Amino acid sequence: MKAKYKFALVSIAISSALLSGCKTGDIATKTAQAPSVETVTLTETKITPYHTFIGRTEAVNDVDIMPRVGGELTAIHFKDGDMVEKGQLLFEIDDRPYKAALAYAKASLQKAKAQLVQTTRDAERVKKLIKDKSISEQQYDDAIAAQAAAIASVEEAKATLVSARLDLEFSSVRAPFSGRVGFSNFRVGDRISKIQLVPLVSITQVDPIRFGFDVDEKLYRRVRSAIDVAHRNDDKLDVDLTLTLSDGSLYPLDGKIYAVGNKIDLETGSIRAEAQFDNPTYALMPGEYGNLTIKLRNKTIDGLLIPSAAVQQDQAGDYVMVVGDDHVVSRRNVELGQTYGVKRAVLTGLAANEKVIVNGLQKVRPGATVKDVELQSEQG
Repeated sequence: MKAKYKFALVSIAISSALLSGCKTGDIATKTAQAPSVETVTLTETKITPYHTFIGRTEAVNDVDIMPRVGGELTAIHFKDGDMVEKGQLLFEIDDRPYKAALAYAKASLQKAKAQLVQTTRDAERVKKLIKDKSISEQQYDDAIAAQAAAIASVEEAKATLVSARLDLEFSSVRAPFSGRVGFSNFRVGDRISKIQLVPLVSITQVDPIRFGFDVDEKLYRRVRSAIDVAHRNDDKLDVDLTLTLSDGSLYPLDGKIYAVGNKIDLETGSIRAEAQFDNPTYALMPGEYGNLTIKLRNKTIDGLLIPSAAVQQDQAGDYVMVVGDDHVVSRRNVELGQTYGVKRAVLTGLAANEKVIVNGLQKVRPGATVKDVELQSEQG
């Protein structure tokens, strides 16, 4: 009996060893026969966070120049599309009627002042006479009223003179600020009216120039501190604001955050903000699309970077293929951050030390067994 029992134990042990060897051999065989893929092992690295926003350049000021007096247009002192300086003469309206009105207003004021001198003398005289009852109460009242009327006439004449001077000044139409004019809507000889609805010309201030952009509510929560620092930091010691134009070129001057809205738009779910850039050479025009990048200096965070080549997309969003310790491929949905060269920051979905497939993605699907080869040059 003992011999039979020992024999049975030995048989079981041998069978178990054989079965185990078969499983290991099967895995090794599958791995050996599996397609080869190239992977990177994710490691945490120091990155400088930044945020990019799409927007459009906007004029600081953009106004229609309307006439404030009427008359014949006698001169135009610019060419359509010219850059003009603040106070520069743009249009001249026939000023002869306004010069005449000014001269009349001056004469009227002198006449009113002379009348006031006379009525003041009369008022002083009747004040003495009324005490002696040498004149009637009616005569006294008339003299005092005449003086009051003369005072009012002087004030009226002064106001008329101011108005006449303004009308003469308004006959010369000047630029309210430095900027670029558009196309004139009138020509020399046209009749101008101060109640017309058509502007003489439009003028746009382009130095400095603004860049308007919207930040969605979710992202605003994440980047609020960076925007606030950029808004407060006028000397730009700690923050960089750069503008990339639609052709891919980088605008050479840094900007600053000019203003941030005070509420989330309920329809768009975003908050409005504006950056401002100096534009001394007028290289930027209102209405240009671009990308604004806000980056805080001297601030780094621990993050994961993956090669952009590892990222795939479908209707569910961005995803990558991960190789497990058992050499089996699985899909991993990810949320990506900004681009750093040929790599993307990973916000969610992956962890350090996981292996991500970079090359050979067309050979695999979730659940497949692969033979992975580490790309040493892609680490970190």
